[in-house]
Amino acid sequence: MENTIIYSSPYIEISKSGDGYYIQSFKKGLSVGEFNKILNSFPEIQISNFVVIKEALVFAPQEPRRFGSTKEKIKVEVSGDKLKAYVTIYADKSELTGPDIITKIVEKLNEKGIIYGIKSDAFLNLVPNQPILIAEGLVPIPGKDSINKMYKLKEVRPEIKEDGNVDHYELNLINMVKEGDWLGERIDADEGKEGRNVFGDPLKPLPGKNYPLLYDKNSVREVVEGNKTVLYAKRSGAVFFQGDRIGVSNHLEIEENVGVKTGNVNFDGFLTVKGTVEDNFSIASTKDIEILSEYGVGNVKEIKSHEGNIYIKGGIVGKGKTVIRCKKNLYIKYVADADIYCDESVHVGFYCLNSNITAKEVILDSMKGQIMGGTINAEVRVVTAILGSSSEKRTIIKVKGFDRSDYKDKLDEISHNIDEIKLEVSKCKQQLAIFANTYDSWQNRKAEYEKIVAHYNDLKIVLLEYEESRKKLISYLRTKGEGEISILKRAFPNSMIEIKGIQKEIQKPVIRVSYYYNEGTIKEM
Repeated sequence: MENTIIYSSPYIEISKSGDGYYIQSFKKGLSVGEFNKILNSFPEIQISNFVVIKEALVFAPQEPRRFGSTKEKIKVEVSGDKLKAYVTIYADKSELTGPDIITKIVEKLNEKGIIYGIKSDAFLNLVPNQPILIAEGLVPIPGKDSINKMYKLKEVRPEIKEDGNVDHYELNLINMVKEGDWLGERIDADEGKEGRNVFGDPLKPLPGKNYPLLYDKNSVREVVEGNKTVLYAKRSGAVFFQGDRIGVSNHLEIEENVGVKTGNVNFDGFLTVKGTVEDNFSIASTKDIEILSEYGVGNVKEIKSHEGNIYIKGGIVGKGKTVIRCKKNLYIKYVADADIYCDESVHVGFYCLNSNITAKEVILDSMKGQIMGGTINAEVRVVTAILGSSSEKRTIIKVKGFDRSDYKDKLDEISHNIDEIKLEVSKCKQQLAIFANTYDSWQNRKAEYEKIVAHYNDLKIVLLEYEESRKKLISYLRTKGEGEISILKRAFPNSMIEIKGIQKEIQKPVIRVSYYYNEGTIKEM
């Protein structure tokens, strides 16, 4: 076989025989870097044995030994995901013009079976000895997850309107719906868009996840409308959430007054009285209660919510006999001569006169807010614009106080529990998405699906309780010291404050002050 010398110097000689390339060295002195520069002039050489090259240069002189072979002039490589194909042309730049090279590239692509996504503009910008993106497939587009929208409960927050004539105390407490009202919907997940690799093979997309709608089947129905599943109320009532499960609870709406016509009311559910509660009558309910009369209530016997909140739009004139009890929060425009027992917060719009209140905290929401007479017993704090009166009526504020380090420990523990439950919720949600996507073919696993749904919702109920507790603790920890009485405008003499058992008499007018417990004493700021 003929041996052709293609390069020669005092150090080495490179020759070609058949499809092989050989190196012979004569003396030392040529570095590997210099040898690589020489090889750049011969792009058609594919190195197959680096050791031979190294030995020829380091241990010169050396007899001719094969170190390489002839590269394919046109080489096509496909990426591992089969979405991209590259062509490398081993030739001089002068060989890259004319139709012949394009024809050869097309033939090579056909030989490899590459038929999809060929880039025609790549043929106009050919460069030698480096990969050129010659074909590109279509990446499949994953399906979009379902979009779930649910009825939003109105935020329970008092709105104070002081227009100079009539002071308004507005609040949205009970969310009422009628039979057939919209409660939520799911726009179903889509399948995504199919892709294709450079060989023309279809690539299936990952379908979107269909997250389930959770609802109380006794009070809510679902209707499939095209690509949507819509939830409607089966009955009129008050919207509630138990975890993520929506439902419509019993709701009693009394259009007029509670009195001789109605008798005392004791209801299992949400209760709305559009009028008032007449003297010597009582109402009770398991859930939230709202009394919407602008005139409020007078000498009622008792108003009680076993599990919920109470909102009295017009306030209370109790005449020394009225008792209010609620499990959660109480919202009233004003209160006079009444006894109040509340497990959480009492919000009073404008004034509290000669009343005894026991609660976690007592907040006078208006800058006109005033506590005159009576006794306030709070655990965490009391906030009012004015304490006492110019007539120096005896007014007592007692704050039991709390252990700040204990509250912080509880907050840390709750935050840790929330993180753990969120992880478990995420796992359940993924399981539900899988079931929802293939539910029709998994009817024999219906019991397993319902079990996961129940577990998911139980977790969400616990999570909501923890999050509410965390929110309250964070709010309480914003209190100064370990118990606070905050007076935003002034305090009058003959008012007595007590925090953590330490008493202080206010003997002269005081302007804008906060009293708080810290390190065994009551401090002022």
